[in-house]
Amino acid sequence: MIRIAALLTTAVLAMTACAPQVGLNSQQVTPSGLQPGNAGFSVVAAGSPTGFAVDQFAIGVLNGLQTVSIAEKREYCGYIWQDQFGQLQATVPVAGTRTGCEMNEPQIGTGILASYHTHGAYSPRLRGEIPSGIDLQGDFNYGINGYVSTPGGRVWLNDYATRSTRQLCGRACVFSDTGYDDRYDADIQQSYSQSQVY
Repeated sequence: MIRIAALLTTAVLAMTACAPQVGLNSQQVTPSGLQPGNAGFSVVAAGSPTGFAVDQFAIGVLNGLQTVSIAEKREYCGYIWQDQFGQLQATVPVAGTRTGCEMNEPQIGTGILASYHTHGAYSPRLRGEIPSGIDLQGDFNYGINGYVSTPGGRVWLNDYATRSTRQLCGRACVFSDTGYDDRYDADIQQSYSQSQVY
């Protein structure tokens, strides 16, 4: 498993120029013949931890990235995984762009539980306070949850089991952009189904 940890870090650092195109270039297949994007496909091992402990770990990881993500006006992303001792770990964060962050596809058998990414700094031209449909679909294609932090300091959970996203904690629960404009906060719901986000 230590070797897997090293491979995870290397894989994230050596990312390709574009995100994996599910169904076109993935070589992963489960014993039952499922591939990424198929209903029921998941890279998460049976019996892996979920819930409060993983949520709190993810919030801590994202809070630690918010300062640099906001200062650099770019997204950062990575994966949360469980090591051979059962401890939660985060891969080295990958620096993205103003509006995206691309990683290698998560692999079966590497202990990956979820993705994480920040949404960078506040911009009135970007819809950064809610995860996008692309955010949700990217996680759900691999049967994993995803955690997203926003310029306003919210943290969202993209929940694979319910095919939805919900706020784990609200405005300023993690470090937030001092330039954030909260005049439209009343329009932000506590949760959205996958069909409600774009």
